[in-house]
Amino acid sequence: MSDADAANGSSATAESAASGRGTGFKADSLALGMVIVLAMTIVQRAIGFFRGIWFCRLMDDAVVGQWSMAFGFITLITPVMLLGIPGSLPRYVEHFRSRGQLGSFLRRIGLTTGCLAVIGFCIMWCCPQWFGWLIFLQPQDATLIYAVGVGVLSIVFFNFINDLNSSLRQVRMVSVMQFMQGVGFGIGGVAWLATGGGLTGLVLTFSATTVLATTPGLWRLRRGWSGMPIATESFDAPKMWRRILPYAAALWAMNLIGNVFELSDRYMILHFMPGAGVGGESIGQSAVGQYHSGRILPMLFLSLATLLGGILMPYLAADWESGRVDAVRRRLKQVLLGVSACFTLIASGTLILSPWLFGTLLEGRYDDGLSLLPMAFVFCSWSALVMIGQNYLWVAEKGKWVTVALSIGLVSNIALNAWLLPRMGLQGAVLATLTANGIVMVGVWLAMVRCGYVADHTAFYVAVMPATVLAGPWVAVAAVTIVMITSPAMRQWAEEGVALARERFAFLAPASA
Repeated sequence: MSDADAANGSSATAESAASGRGTGFKADSLALGMVIVLAMTIVQRAIGFFRGIWFCRLMDDAVVGQWSMAFGFITLITPVMLLGIPGSLPRYVEHFRSRGQLGSFLRRIGLTTGCLAVIGFCIMWCCPQWFGWLIFLQPQDATLIYAVGVGVLSIVFFNFINDLNSSLRQVRMVSVMQFMQGVGFGIGGVAWLATGGGLTGLVLTFSATTVLATTPGLWRLRRGWSGMPIATESFDAPKMWRRILPYAAALWAMNLIGNVFELSDRYMILHFMPGAGVGGESIGQSAVGQYHSGRILPMLFLSLATLLGGILMPYLAADWESGRVDAVRRRLKQVLLGVSACFTLIASGTLILSPWLFGTLLEGRYDDGLSLLPMAFVFCSWSALVMIGQNYLWVAEKGKWVTVALSIGLVSNIALNAWLLPRMGLQGAVLATLTANGIVMVGVWLAMVRCGYVADHTAFYVAVMPATVLAGPWVAVAAVTIVMITSPAMRQWAEEGVALARERFAFLAPASA
């Protein structure tokens, strides 16, 4: 074989690897994946919304606050105790898959993840009273803490299977798993509470539906594994760990700081709410329940951003590994602009309907939650945009700057909450969290620019659009309309969407004469 033929063959192999073709896992296109995710998410989040509403109706606000703290702890402790190791899957699966070494890579990552999860569960099993104080500010029945530990194990298993499917760009299967988990817990959780069940059973219901939702992902992995590439060189485990561990360490630090940042406002409310001192735990828990009610809808943005960011990451990694850095920047800019516009419009529509939602569906019991809704939409939108935008830093292996930005935001959030909460109550907590999230967003944007991302007027639109809801929903709608008309990136995004639709549905067009 000539050198030219060899080069051409190598190029073809690289192209096949980047697209997922020629293996048992044919990659879904990014545009198709986004459409599927959005369609599935609309139904899933609608059910999640009604789940949150019924949780608030079927539990008093103190128990709602306990559920919020239990669920928050599960999401906080999971990436922390795993040391960020399974978080390397979206970035490095394509690297080892294309070399035929994915099995060796996954065996080591999976075994390490399982051992760390079991160690974490055993610590919770041995120290239930301490964890009861840590999570709920007061000792709890050990059975509830054990249930939370089971919830941690279930979410570890689900996230590993979900991340692996996402890393292989099996977007449709990821959407099915997320849909099953959200819908299953919605139905199971409401049914449990409606029949008189308590908080412990609710946590176990979450665990059972989470494990069940992994079934489609496991089936897809088993079905596609036989078509994986064969290794052309021996697997160097020490070299793998030398590359993975710095990335995992940065991701671990980011997850730790990010989850503490996300929970810090609720812990500050629990401790610093006027009247929530010694003997006043119920006051703090009730305030957390009110805060939770005002975040039910805005938090859907974070859930959707987590899905979109997880789906987007493997595509950006594949482009980056292939040297298509401009494609990474272009894709990210279009997604950020589209997400910012969509979230702003959704927030505007929700604010218009919010008096009816809180007055009728929540029976007028969460007026404090209603009052903080506009600011909650803004800081959740900003946090969602950071979740997506930070992917640029991770594919560039500069994730440490995300941790730096989150650390500054965390310190700001704690300081502002300590100052504003005793003076302004819940409004002070929301104002503090809004300001801190703005600081994080600016920090991540500056880090992206420092690492080669080109920030133009589109970045300004992305950041400002969500904040326009503070001036009123109709002002926000007008702002989005102006951006859609004047922004070249938005027009290009729309044109590409129309072209994709024509390509996908060309069979519906009438045949030419």
